[in-house]
Amino acid sequence: MGPSQCKLSLVCPRDIKTALADILDDLPDAIPGYTMLPCEGRGADMHLATAGERVRGAMQAVQFVMILPRGDVATILDTVAARCPRRQIAYWIEPVEEFGRLI
Repeated sequence: MGPSQCKLSLVCPRDIKTALADILDDLPDAIPGYTMLPCEGRGADMHLATAGERVRGAMQAVQFVMILPRGDVATILDTVAARCPRRQIAYWIEPVEEFGRLI
């Protein structure tokens, strides 16, 4: 794996987890696989939180993490932006030095 690999993280509200997973599943050529992690978020978008989340002080969210070629990121982000029912999705990209599987 070379420097052209990256880690793409997408964080979305818990209620659109299935919709986002369906969109990602429709991109098997660009996304070889991904991991979903439950998480909580705090920040400027707290006005979008449910009443219960505001009381707890954190919004329930899901983080999707994938390792893929850097050149596929734009396609993924464009597809998600076009097809997702809500665009309240944060993302970031990190370089990956090496990725493999231990067997």
